[in-house]
Amino acid sequence: MYEFDLSDPDQRNQAAAEYVLGTLEREEKAQFEALLAVSADAQREVEQWREHLDVFNTSLEPVAPSADLWKQISAETKPEKSGLSWWSWQPLAAMSLVLVMAVGLVFQFNQQPENVYVYLIKNEQQQPGWMMNTSLEDKQLVVESLRHVEMPANTFYEAWLMIKDREPVSLGFLPDQGVKRIEIDPSWMPDMMDTEIVVTMEGPKGAPSGWDMGPVSDKANWRRMEL
Repeated sequence: MYEFDLSDPDQRNQAAAEYVLGTLEREEKAQFEALLAVSADAQREVEQWREHLDVFNTSLEPVAPSADLWKQISAETKPEKSGLSWWSWQPLAAMSLVLVMAVGLVFQFNQQPENVYVYLIKNEQQQPGWMMNTSLEDKQLVVESLRHVEMPANTFYEAWLMIKDREPVSLGFLPDQGVKRIEIDPSWMPDMMDTEIVVTMEGPKGAPSGWDMGPVSDKANWRRMEL
């Protein structure tokens, strides 16, 4: 899977094109939609690509299959006259399989918690340095660097889940660049959607424990993905 750097205008534009085409993978789509909810640039690029690609729907004339091609299709799909043949029961089997899969997907969707995201360490222009979002289908938290953030020497940003009635859970350092994936512990799930995210400033080894963190640089709550 190709990982787009959504802080790069060219790669963001490419991701917008693939979003319109419907070729983004599930995790890529979730990340792009989180950005799309708050980024006017991404929204504009999506509309531009929709206009560009709509040309194929309006300017190209449909081409009808030739008579010979229709005959070939008819010959290959024509059911046999006697008994329940392969071609007569295959569509029924396929439809049954589709119905079973559809019911399973609806059930699975209804069982999935809502995906959420949060922006961390904003500058004076309210530009975030990182975006963290849930990829619940893959049971992961995805942390993506959106821009370069200057840090004092030998100082790092460490992210924490402030789960109620337990020691804060370290998610490790925020990445200098690219994407970091964190496996979601099953014990986090019951309270994770209502958990505050805290970022502290730590040395190279991180905080000794969740009860002994460094200075807090940022606090944020999850936001629902609404498009």
